[in-house]
Amino acid sequence: MSEAGFSRPEAFSWARHLYMKAGIEPAREIMALYCAACGADEFLFAPQELTPAQTQDFRELVKRRCSHEPLQHLLKEMFFGSFRLFSSPDAFIVRPETEYLVELALRPRGAREAGLAADLCAGSGAIALTLARELPSAAVFMVEISEKALTVARKNLERYPQLARRISVSCADVADPRLWEEQAGQFDLVVSNPPYVPPGTITQPEALKDPPLALWGGGEDGLNIPKQTVNQAFRLLGKGGFFSMEHDPTQGEKLCEYAGKIGFSQVKTEQDLTGRPRYLLARK
Repeated sequence: MSEAGFSRPEAFSWARHLYMKAGIEPAREIMALYCAACGADEFLFAPQELTPAQTQDFRELVKRRCSHEPLQHLLKEMFFGSFRLFSSPDAFIVRPETEYLVELALRPRGAREAGLAADLCAGSGAIALTLARELPSAAVFMVEISEKALTVARKNLERYPQLARRISVSCADVADPRLWEEQAGQFDLVVSNPPYVPPGTITQPEALKDPPLALWGGGEDGLNIPKQTVNQAFRLLGKGGFFSMEHDPTQGEKLCEYAGKIGFSQVKTEQDLTGRPRYLLARK
């Protein structure tokens, strides 16, 4: 091993060994950490040799990753569709399941003509940005209870200023009956990925690094916040408005029953791409 600094083969050999000990599949992650250590935008343009300082940075990043710190937190970025977003431990890490949630929300006929759309429990702002892009004539509203998460969201809105012009940001509880009073009953589309995890069900160390406020749904079954979100969606939507919400695979039947009870129609549970019941779809 070079005394001056890692060569590429040395860097990968050393990191791969630690990854294997930690039980993490290296895949492309080591390339990303290598680029982060030397400041390269792409691995193609990364240097063949790291400087001693870059080698130290690389070592630190790999060790942190092998202690199961999420890659997104180390790189300070994450991807949602074509969006390249800022990531930090203050906001939930976006996942492919939520990309599919938004796709389902936009499928119904007329969805893309929405005049008002909302992202409830918005976190990093990924859903709100996607709605603004896919609904070019819509005014988009997003609400998040965590000021720290909203700091992340605002950084992401700053990355896409043209879309951000049509996004209104509120810091409030999703259960607040005064939320957007002037627009209540006029929304065409409401989408949400709320905290919904039932207690004691997360075993993946990386998932536990998300903010607790963004994870746990409350109550024995994790349904407290999802039910509050369903209530708020019903209040905000106008007649014929559409609601799409992500939930835990164990919660589909209860949420369908609850949505129907408060007045939603055409209520159903949709499966995710792995076949798990994961989304509540409903119309007012």
